[in-house]
Amino acid sequence: MPPSNNQNNSGISVKDVKEWFTFAIAIVVAVSGIIFWVQSVGNDQIERIEEDVSFLKVEMKEIQKQNGEILRLIGKLEGKLESHHQ
Repeated sequence: MPPSNNQNNSGISVKDVKEWFTFAIAIVVAVSGIIFWVQSVGNDQIERIEEDVSFLKVEMKEIQKQNGEILRLIGKLEGKLESHHQ
């Protein structure tokens, strides 16, 4: 029996090759999609953390400013207390 037009000499049909090729492409697309999704999720989390860190830096500067003011007031009070005891 001669081989059909859709088969080569090794017995693999063109349809089989197309199915395996389609399967391979689907795997590549799925893996690429997963990698892209993981990176985008990671980027969102990194951006959120960067925003939180920026906010904390602003808050820390404000606390340092307030601490400086508190220390200045304590220094004034100590000076007044020392002048009253002398």
